[in-house]
Amino acid sequence: MGSSGSKDLNQPLIGYKFPTDRAKVRHNPDRSQDERLHVDVLGDVYDYLIIFSRPDDAGVGGLSKGTADEAQAKSSAKTDRISWNDIELLWFQAVPGEEDRKTKGVEWLKSEWTSRFRTDTVSSAQGGDTIPRTTFESLVREHIVDVLGRKAGLQLSLRTSPKGDYVYCLVRAPESLLEKKAEKAKYKLKFRGEVDPGFEFWQRWSDHDDDGRPIFIELREEADLYEKNKANEILEDLYAAGKIGANDSAVIEYEEPTKKHWSRRIHTLERIADKVPVTNTYPAYAQFSTNPRERHLYDEYQSPRGKSLFLPKDRLYLTKRAIDEQFDFGVLVENEAVVACFALHDASFGEPVLNRRWFLRYWVFPFFLPSPDSRGSPYVSHPAINRGSACPVYLWPWAQPLMEVRAYFGEKIALYFAWVGFYGYSLLTPAIAALACEILLLVTDTSDETRGMHADQLFLGFFLIIWAAYYKASWDVESKYCAAKWGTTNFEEVEQDRPQFVGDPDQPRRLSPITNENETYYPEEKRHTTQCISAFIVLVCSGLVIGMVLLLFLAEYLVYEKLGMPAVALCFSVVQAGFIQVASHFYSEIAYWLNDQENYRTQTNYENNLILKKFFFEIINNYSALAITAYFKGIYFQCIMGANNCLGDMKVLLIAITATRYVIALYGVLAGSFGQAMRSLFGASSCSGGDDDGDSTLAANPLRDDGGQFDDDLDFELSELGEERKDSPLRSLETPRFEAEIELEEYEGTFDDFAEIVLQMGLVSMFSLGFYVLPLCAMLETLLQIRADAYKLCVLTRRPDPALAETVGSWGALMDAMATLAVFSNAGIICFTTLSFASYSFNQRLLAFFILEQSMLACKLLTELSVSRVPIDLYEILKRQQVVVNRHKNVVFDYEDDEKLEDDEIGTKRGNVDRDNLKLSSVKQASLSDFDLRKIEFLKEKLADCEADMKVARSEYKRASKSEVLNEELGVSYSRRSPDLALGMITLTILEAENVGTRHNPIDAKSCRLVVHVRDPTPRNERKYEGQPGPGPQISKPARLPPKTPDVSSEVLSSGSRLVFNQTFSLAPIKTAKAEVLIDLMDESKRLKLGTTTLVLSDLSNQQKRHLTLSLAKTAAATHGHGAESAVLYVNAQFQYSRIIPIKNRIYHIFDEQRKLTRDIQNIRLGNPPEQAWDFPEEALFSPKSMGGESSNIA
Repeated sequence: MGSSGSKDLNQPLIGYKFPTDRAKVRHNPDRSQDERLHVDVLGDVYDYLIIFSRPDDAGVGGLSKGTADEAQAKSSAKTDRISWNDIELLWFQAVPGEEDRKTKGVEWLKSEWTSRFRTDTVSSAQGGDTIPRTTFESLVREHIVDVLGRKAGLQLSLRTSPKGDYVYCLVRAPESLLEKKAEKAKYKLKFRGEVDPGFEFWQRWSDHDDDGRPIFIELREEADLYEKNKANEILEDLYAAGKIGANDSAVIEYEEPTKKHWSRRIHTLERIADKVPVTNTYPAYAQFSTNPRERHLYDEYQSPRGKSLFLPKDRLYLTKRAIDEQFDFGVLVENEAVVACFALHDASFGEPVLNRRWFLRYWVFPFFLPSPDSRGSPYVSHPAINRGSACPVYLWPWAQPLMEVRAYFGEKIALYFAWVGFYGYSLLTPAIAALACEILLLVTDTSDETRGMHADQLFLGFFLIIWAAYYKASWDVESKYCAAKWGTTNFEEVEQDRPQFVGDPDQPRRLSPITNENETYYPEEKRHTTQCISAFIVLVCSGLVIGMVLLLFLAEYLVYEKLGMPAVALCFSVVQAGFIQVASHFYSEIAYWLNDQENYRTQTNYENNLILKKFFFEIINNYSALAITAYFKGIYFQCIMGANNCLGDMKVLLIAITATRYVIALYGVLAGSFGQAMRSLFGASSCSGGDDDGDSTLAANPLRDDGGQFDDDLDFELSELGEERKDSPLRSLETPRFEAEIELEEYEGTFDDFAEIVLQMGLVSMFSLGFYVLPLCAMLETLLQIRADAYKLCVLTRRPDPALAETVGSWGALMDAMATLAVFSNAGIICFTTLSFASYSFNQRLLAFFILEQSMLACKLLTELSVSRVPIDLYEILKRQQVVVNRHKNVVFDYEDDEKLEDDEIGTKRGNVDRDNLKLSSVKQASLSDFDLRKIEFLKEKLADCEADMKVARSEYKRASKSEVLNEELGVSYSRRSPDLALGMITLTILEAENVGTRHNPIDAKSCRLVVHVRDPTPRNERKYEGQPGPGPQISKPARLPPKTPDVSSEVLSSGSRLVFNQTFSLAPIKTAKAEVLIDLMDESKRLKLGTTTLVLSDLSNQQKRHLTLSLAKTAAATHGHGAESAVLYVNAQFQYSRIIPIKNRIYHIFDEQRKLTRDIQNIRLGNPPEQAWDFPEEALFSPKSMGGESSNIA
């Protein structure tokens, strides 16, 4: 370790201390921690709320305290009934998982139905007996509560609404359950900063070597290796000082076999204990593991629930996953079996930062913040995103606390705000450029009516194309920075079926060709037909919009030309702008309905097709009036604002459209706030059950996470929370905090928000030539949109479920499409709308259009190529993250170095046959003959070979164990990467069958086929796996007769006694070694089974290829009731089910060989004969006398 202060460091690092200085105070007790933790003393907090209807509990043993008569009255008042068939279909869809699990769920419901309601499930021709729907809802509630609490391990709290008509089920997951779910889901968590403090930390140096190169003291410190005793002492001292937890207080021998393993962990723990300065702003993420050796790697967070490895969004994501593993609440809510299920803002009650009040102050209204480092940054890759870094003043309008947004709402929503913030900041460039052109026109007193080339129009047209292309390419890079910052790089998620996805009425279920499981099925042919109808309806709607736009232009023309009222005619621009919003609103309902009819299985497919429908229409709806104004109004109608072109008319229309967009954005916020205020004022609550006489303070203000008014001090200290204040009374049990969220609207997602911004980008890039101030107006609208969307998330809507995301998906392709459309739009406006080419003929202007369009397209392509897809610093960040994860989590060391160290310590050379350090000369002094010495030398050589073989076998075992794990109960290995994927495979070659047909009962070979399928004789309820034991049935090609040779009689050929197949089947995956292969011989023409035989997999346990002769039992139908000679089937079969087992058997064999060799070496030394018959070489078997001269040399 370098001495502290021997030489100044090349770059100062605040808070850095040399290893020697850190070691002096490392084991001192840590008294600097603030014991006043942020503890919620006002009540428990839960993460999710499930709302059940509760109208007739008294009749079914529910929680109602009313009389049975009242419950019966309520039940009779509600005439809605439900049949068993409807319930069976609903419950089948609501139970997640494969066919077996769904079937068990339906069987449980069927038993409950018959035992509780004493009704038959299938007796009625109308679909089974019916019961009141409310009774079924009560049964559902009781079962859900039981399963979530007992089976899923979630913590529940049941409460009733004040009016008693709803049951609230509050749900949260304990920390231990979250850890199990995170490990099972391979959920990524962030590493502590001290694991990899950053390049500035690792490059600390204080001296030079003989060659003048700096000695990096931290790297040298990291390379130090500790002996096991010393390592345990260090860990015990750190634990006694309170610097590490009990999990890290000793060397974990079974996980850390070498010095390198435990020394690396100790050095990491020392950096954590020393709180070294961290400059790495892109820490690594790795899949979470409950392995105690790795626990110190993950970052910890303070919360009112104590220290946790999980951020609020992690906790909600994993809790929702635990809920979804039991029930699909989307299906239950869609079918009204459950009222609602949603995440709670109240889950973050008591958080010092991540609560709605904090977001209101620092995100929604960040205009008067006292400290600039609390504003965040305009985009994720900006340095101000890191805590402690101040955002420059000129970036304040676009700054957002994106890290906090991600921690609270999840990556998908944070990615939207990162995208819209990046877009708003990017608009600054075209806004300045367009504003400069506008100022130039004012200074030079240039008018749009001036004929001749307008340089400003050419400049701005090309500039907008370059900007649009650069923005799209830059965002692709920025999204990669977001993924690296948030740990979503290479994120993939298996999508579940949408709750609204239903099967075809003619065939609602089918056997999946992929999983061999029954699945909900909807034929693609029907979907294609529906898609064609949808496309026709979209075209009709688009045509109606164009027709309506033309009618408005005609009305404008008549008012201006016939009535001579130009002021009134200009008002039609406002009408056009209003019509765009009205048509968009009504068509949105049509688009959703059409998309629902197409019945898509996954949400991604649903959204992608919805985007196609909406944007084809929205492009026509939003841009048709502008395109007609630019290209056709002056020809077929009349330009109002200009005598020679319609640029002035387009400017008026753009102003109207922009103003309308502002009004719509403000209306969305104000209308929601007004509606919420009215509900709070009049106490109109459908689920919360609030009444006028109760305390409405909570319901009136859903922002009050702490039950009090806004306070300048956002730190929730224990002394403040534990004391009742007049302006912040404790909430009573009658008005729980979460009730205020029940009346909030459900968050509809980011689809419409993305759509608004993409359409705005189209306006800016395609039509700014008509209104130079449009980019500036768009930038201001984007700033308004950011705060309005943030306000809706924090105040007006329920908390959305956190979701992971790596990119913005299809919206990126739409942005690229807008940039391409801008090429043709700008070129067309310059050539045909402005007066730049007014003196040219139409053909010349058309030629100029093609030249401009190709030039702009070339600029767009060159701009995209000029932006690096993965900048060098991002490449280094991603590679560094991989290296850090591999170094600390996927720890693999080469044992060569450790073995070399041990050999050097004992003074021997690698490769020496005499491995036990015994010299032949010393053995000779123990009165051993040369004859015995040669035998010992021979056995030691074999022992060295065994050690080499053992090393190879162990290496193979490690490699095999990384990819598979052996399931001892099933006897088959399963993949580590895909735990549900069995690795068993049967290779079956069926050669031929004999004695099948007879002279009296001939068989046609061409009609004979073999059907091969896998079955498991184990009862279904005792199986330890889900689904079928193997793949579906496989059918062979038709048999053929053997070639005619002298050995084959004509009777064999005519009767079909001998059938040749010579076909190989590969059966995989095989999930259990207890399975059997059933082979049936079928006659297709007679639709008859001729015979059957069974191949038991236990006969193939050695995993070697075997030639077998199987007895083919003929069926009675095949022999017509007469006895016949039994048929046989010749096959080659091999069952491969594990790479681990053969390696383990080889290791056991080598161990046994080593034991025998060691024992016989000792026997020879003691003068006893060897116990084993070794194949000693001939020179070792000669008489000692005949080998005298040579033996001395050997000795």
